[in-house]
Amino acid sequence: MFEGRVKKINDREDKKDGKFVLYCMEVSQREDFNHSLEFAIEKANSLSKPVIVAFFITDKYRYSNQRYYRFMLEGILKTKEKVEKRGIKFIIRKQSFIEGCLDIGKNSACIVLDRNYLKTQRNWRIEVAKKSDVAVYEVESDVLVPIETIATQQIPYAYIYRKKIYEILENFLKPLDKIEPKINSLDLDIEGLQLDNLEEILNMLNIDKTVSTVEKYFVGGSDEAEKRLKIFIERKLPKYREFRSDPTKDYTSNLSPYLHFGQISPLKIALEVLRFYDREDENVKSFFDELIIWRELARNFCWYNPFYNQYEGIPDWAKKTLQEHKRDYREYEYNLEDFEQAKTHDPYWNAAQKELLKTGKIHNYMRMYWCKKIIEWTSEPKNAFDIACYLNDKYGLDGRDPNGYLGISWCFGNFDRPMQERKIFGKIRYMSDKGLERKFSIADYVKKYL
Repeated sequence: MFEGRVKKINDREDKKDGKFVLYCMEVSQREDFNHSLEFAIEKANSLSKPVIVAFFITDKYRYSNQRYYRFMLEGILKTKEKVEKRGIKFIIRKQSFIEGCLDIGKNSACIVLDRNYLKTQRNWRIEVAKKSDVAVYEVESDVLVPIETIATQQIPYAYIYRKKIYEILENFLKPLDKIEPKINSLDLDIEGLQLDNLEEILNMLNIDKTVSTVEKYFVGGSDEAEKRLKIFIERKLPKYREFRSDPTKDYTSNLSPYLHFGQISPLKIALEVLRFYDREDENVKSFFDELIIWRELARNFCWYNPFYNQYEGIPDWAKKTLQEHKRDYREYEYNLEDFEQAKTHDPYWNAAQKELLKTGKIHNYMRMYWCKKIIEWTSEPKNAFDIACYLNDKYGLDGRDPNGYLGISWCFGNFDRPMQERKIFGKIRYMSDKGLERKFSIADYVKKYL
């Protein structure tokens, strides 16, 4: 049930006189298909303790804005309700992750954490493990196959990861049974926000209100994710391979914001797809390539490459070729403000940026074009990388995520091979507006967002 997913990350032991088992939810913001939650319940049952769940909100996070806070809190309030229906107290606090875990955790028998692959969140876990007086367990529920089961170093190409994962995937394509908590914890007296109203919680946060909310396009919550999954399986998956790259057609799953906030499990998605389709179906293979191979490769990348969101993290050959061509003549050059406000000469690029500004997401194919053009129109390659990360992280509901950092790094040569040399890009793969015009009715995409 928890094969390869649970790791004890300090040398302390479970405290027998602790009052409860504490699960600090962060990555897996859901009640079902949540290995961290089920492990916490199993641990609590074995110790004859109740289990409680805590979720910490901080407005000190980089790019804190109302767009992703609203989406996240829409989901958390629904998750709280579902968890409490299982007789488990769910506490929401305005507190940093480290302070909250240690504050509530001092009275616990042990602490359970989700695994996160990004630097800041990994450091949070290190601090909690170091400063806690009780055992701290880290549980991996954000992937089908735990990344260290696949490799103990960065995998450079998707085809290698694909081969490795498919050799053992069947062992992990199993439903996660829910465990009944033996002791009800709803009456435990532990302080949390006495607010269940989304607007009240948002108003107490000092966050950027200039970035628009996107509830017209995306509403948070596991229920919303499941609705989109149902639509995808019934209406889109049968033609996914044919149309997934076409930005003028809506054949993507649109699940990336929900996966980013852990409002739906990738395991649940995969199993639900396989209820209706054979694994050898070409559309399923194509979708699983995105859901499993590239998504989990992204987590391998962030876990083993400390510079995953920096220019320094791209391959040496890519840095070398970009530096050799950085003085090449550029017909157009833009600064951050031009990019942010979608004020370039290119209507296709502007439409992609407008899609990001309006909806919180860019179609997968257009996201590649969007990033490639930032390289082309910025004289310093490192600045181009930083601009792409800034726009992605500030406006994307699925920003600040391993997938986004892998996607940007791919545009700069990671997980790709050197191509025929050309101006500006050197040996980095190039994309052009003419290519969009040949492949798609791209004017339809422009009309939709400009």
